[in-house]
Amino acid sequence: MKIVSDEESVEAEGVLDDQHLAGVLTDHGLAQFGDALLNFAFSLALTETTGHPRGTKVSDKTLADAAFRAGLRKYLPRRIGRGDVANSLEALLGFVWLKKLLTLEEILNCLKTESVTHAQNFAQLAELALARLKP
Repeated sequence: MKIVSDEESVEAEGVLDDQHLAGVLTDHGLAQFGDALLNFAFSLALTETTGHPRGTKVSDKTLADAAFRAGLRKYLPRRIGRGDVANSLEALLGFVWLKKLLTLEEILNCLKTESVTHAQNFAQLAELALARLKP
């Protein structure tokens, strides 16, 4: 999937229909990029919060839980594993960031919000990303 092409189905205001959203959520390249973006952002948020440099990876369990909470499951194929559900959240956030509909600062603000679980922070982030695509 081309991210910055004129043929992309994201219109000027950032609207993406359900069919194209499903394509974004299942794009493996976007998921790989989103994985790197989220691991970096999560590590940076932890570093800024604790005052000590941290490098960490976000677990598939956390991301899959967040994807379910944010309602991404309804856009995905019926029989899909937890890893693919987690990948859908990574793909969504990678796509929205590449389209400049979400900034690193906004990502960090969501991840630094006090919550009971990290999954809640990632769910909030996914909901924000969806809102930017589907006003």
